[in-house]
Amino acid sequence: MAVIISEPQTRKLINMSQAVNLVDKMFRDRAAGKMRNVPRRRLKGSTKQLNMMAAWNEDSDLICLRSYGPGANIVTLFHGGKGGIQGIVNMAYLSSLRTGAASGVAAKYLAPADSKVLGVIGPGWQATFQVEAILATCAIEQVVVWGRNPKRRKEFVKQMSKVVKKVDWKEVDSIDECEGQSDILVVSTSSATPVATGNNLKPEVLVASIGANATVKHEVSNSLIRRMDLIVTDDVAAAKADSGDLVEACQTRIARWEDIMPLEKYVAGGAPQPRPKRILFQSNGIADEDLAVSKFVLDQAKRKKMKVRNISEF
Repeated sequence: MAVIISEPQTRKLINMSQAVNLVDKMFRDRAAGKMRNVPRRRLKGSTKQLNMMAAWNEDSDLICLRSYGPGANIVTLFHGGKGGIQGIVNMAYLSSLRTGAASGVAAKYLAPADSKVLGVIGPGWQATFQVEAILATCAIEQVVVWGRNPKRRKEFVKQMSKVVKKVDWKEVDSIDECEGQSDILVVSTSSATPVATGNNLKPEVLVASIGANATVKHEVSNSLIRRMDLIVTDDVAAAKADSGDLVEACQTRIARWEDIMPLEKYVAGGAPQPRPKRILFQSNGIADEDLAVSKFVLDQAKRKKMKVRNISEF
């Protein structure tokens, strides 16, 4: 019998701290060879597109099929041994939560020591999760924010300062200001052209690029990538297929795929020593992360005996 969990229910069953811990463990499982995955694939219809990716975890023997497109965003959990569908989980909230959690994990292992200032380029929906996750893993004291739309930027700072009160919030008027003040810089946009230039980065910094998860998307410049001492990604195969910025950088020989490291290397083995001064983390969003959070939500719903829909036959 399959359990169906709605988007409002997912919000009640998991928080960011739990998501960060789950994603951290997932990367350890990847390092231990306990995960298998299929990177994102895209199928175009007449006007809309379906995106699909999948992952399997050895310990749970669950297979996660993530599928999403306009108006639909779900995970279907199959049992790898017994067969059958164990659950269908709405991912509208969870996909943003796990994306934030991945950046929190990356910051935990890759950010400069004693990072105090978090910069945000792109004050949108995803940025709220990025801030929450990084604050959960780093002792941030100030968040500086830049966005193209001054009104939207101001509203973001106003609303977030009401929710997250333990840090100082500050708007800045330029990308250079945001880069120049940030120990950790998050770029979270839907841009098709590079936004972050890298012209004014600190000598030691972690840059986390979140939005360029398709070859047509670009949010960090080749100049910024050229300045990096280390490039890390959540999944190298996914990056080769989807990371617009890294694909272009490798095509133009600014970077090399063989030098781009998977995040699990540092989650399992510890931060690189000595720490490279400038590190780029490219987040693609992978089904392994979806499996980690959706399984937890399914387990919590059962443990708490939440009233959910059950379907015995499809």
